[in-house]
Formats: sequence, C-alpha cells, structure tokens
Amino acid sequence: MPNKIHITMFGQFSIAYRDKKLCENEYRGSKMMLLLQYLISQRGREITQNELIDLLWSDSKNPANALKTLVHRTRAVLDDMIPDGGRLIAGSHSSYTFIESNECVIDSSLFKEYINKAEDESLSRTRRISMYKKAISLYNSGYLAVTAGETWVQPINVYFHALYNSAVDKCAQLLYPMGKFSEIITLCERATMLDQSDEKMHANLIRAFVAMGEYERAAKQYNYIRTYLMEQYGAAPGAHLTELYELTVKPRNDVQNNLDAVIGDLSGDDSKERKGVFYCQYEIFKYIFRLYKRESMRLESKLSICLVSAVDNSGNELEDIKLLEKAMDKISFSISNSLRMRDVYTRYSRSQYLLLLLEADESSFNGIEERIMTRFRRSKTMDSVNVNFNFKEI
Repeated sequence: MPNKIHITMFGQFSIAYRDKKLCENEYRGSKMMLLLQYLISQRGREITQNELIDLLWSDSKNPANALKTLVHRTRAVLDDMIPDGGRLIAGSHSSYTFIESNECVIDSSLFKEYINKAEDESLSRTRRISMYKKAISLYNSGYLAVTAGETWVQPINVYFHALYNSAVDKCAQLLYPMGKFSEIITLCERATMLDQSDEKMHANLIRAFVAMGEYERAAKQYNYIRTYLMEQYGAAPGAHLTELYELTVKPRNDVQNNLDAVIGDLSGDDSKERKGVFYCQYEIFKYIFRLYKRESMRLESKLSICLVSAVDNSGNELEDIKLLEKAMDKISFSISNSLRMRDVYTRYSRSQYLLLLLEADESSFNGIEERIMTRFRRSKTMDSVNVNFNFKEI
C-alpha cells in the first residue's frame, strides 16, 4: 500500500507516507507530537480549544494563540511529507478533529478490526486463528508506549492491553485441539514478557508444556508465577491455576493397581519431610481447613486460626522488602519449631502467615504466641520488626 498513510499507535508513535516518516523519537517531548497523538486517539470527535489548552499548556500567557500557531506548524509538517496532509487536521479556533480518511491505515483500528473478525464463530477455526494472529502481530509494547505516563493515555492503554491478552488467550484455546503447542508457547511467552501477572497466559503455557510431556518446564512455569505474585502483590495464584498445576503437572496417565506405589506417591520422600507443624500452599490450606472444620463440628473438638503479621512500629507493612523477607523467613522458622505436628500453616500474603490450630482455644493463645516470639526474638537483627498475632476460635 505505497500511497497509504501508515500511523503507528502501538509502541513508538509514527506517521509514514512512502519514503517519509515522522517519528516520535525525533521529536521526543514536543507539543506537536502530543497534539497529533491526542487528536488521532480521539479521532471522530471534535476537540475543543480549551481541552487542547489544558492538555498542552499550564502556564502560557496566551495559550489560545500558542495553540493556533502549533496547529499551523503541525499542518505544515504534514503537508511537507503528505500531499495536502494538513487537511487531516480539520477545524479552526473553537475546535479541532483528526480526519481518518480512506488513505489512513492506523494499526490500532486494524487491531480491533482483526479481532472482530476473529470472534465471528461462523468462520473456520483456521480463519479465526489467522485473524487473531494478525491482530496479535500488530501489538507492540502497548498503546503509545513512550507517552504511557500521560494520564489520558493510561485508560486507552489498559483497554488495548486487555484486548491483546484476550486475543492471545482465545487464539491459544483454538490452537490447543489442533495440537499446535509450540505456537501456543510462542504466543503466550511473548504475552508474559509484556505482562507477567496475567495468570491465563501462564495457565496456557502449563497446559502446552504438559501436552508436550515437558513436566519440568510446566512446574518451573507455575513456581515462577507463584513467586512473582507473592513478591509483587503479596498474593498466591488463583484457584484455577493452582488446581491446574495439581491435576496436570504430575502425570498420572496410566491405570494404577499398585497401592504401595500410590502411597509412595502420596507420601513423597519421608526423609525430607519437615518435622513439626505442616506447611502448605494457601489453596491446599483451604481444603485442609474445610476438612478439619467438618471434623471439629462432628467431634465437637476445638479449632482456631491465627493471623501472624510482620509490621513496623506503626503497625504498617514493612517498606524494606529485603527486611520483610528476612522477617518472614524467621517467623516461618519460629512457627515450624513452636507448634505441633498436626497443626498447619501457610503464607497468606506478603507479610502474613495463617495458622490452623487443632485443640486450641482462648486459654492457649498466649502460650502459642509466647513460644513463637521466644524463638523469633533470638535474632537481634529483627529488633525493628514487630509481630502481631490475631487469634480466633472457630
């Protein structure tokens, strides 16, 4: 399309016509580029003079005249690279708008067009995959990535990134029954480079690795996202991702008739089993809690929980992440050496552990706290860390 005006909104903003190109990196921080980006982003809508002044100037003595001069200069630059290019900016004085003529090819518009076609379920699977791939190939490091810090860009960026993630996920779902596991991995690994926290991408990768028999890579993928979510957000992976890991990463494809083998699989390596209180991931903890709660109701036995939090002197989460992790390791060690073998605990958030205490009630809470804190306070490097205990009998 040699006579088309190619406008790139994903990644680095640019306008290209034949062998001429207006690039953001050549005019970094210029008001002309910001004006073009805003008008193109809001194309089809008349932008008032006051709206543009608020966007571009905060301290100009004569902003209306400055805007008029800027629009004139921008039209002149467009005229130099595109025949009658200045016509793309319509209006004068009171309002302006960008005219998306037939010659314009805007990547963000194409992106949505391809996705709309891909979501037409009347098309063949192959055709839908082709449309999704075309859309995905256009998306490059976010909408107006260089200007992403601007307040007005952020909601648009979020919108397009959500569309991109959805397109990758839906494309992966279409590829899976066809056995195109390598393609799924390529698509989803690129998506995780742009957004590490999207659990759907990691779930797709785990499924693809398992389907290819690469269980070690699947396990590494799960451990990576679990660690990342805990470090960045103080949260564990969602139930869907955890259940996927539990059900698929360890292959159980054959009919098993040897109960000794089953028991061995359940028990693991007893020599490596930690003595004392049992530690598990939060999703497993929830199942254990429900089981113990049912048992305590049936037997009318005592059951309590406790939140153990690492905080600063003001009762807030520690800002020093390295100190927080050291404190959490020390608290974990203190818990594991202070409670009984039938008790259970888990990492509840970045700064909290959750304890499940059997045969414990209000009369034993002080003793439990004292045992844990006695071990914790043996480390003098933890003097600036406070540990809060919040007990509740079930």
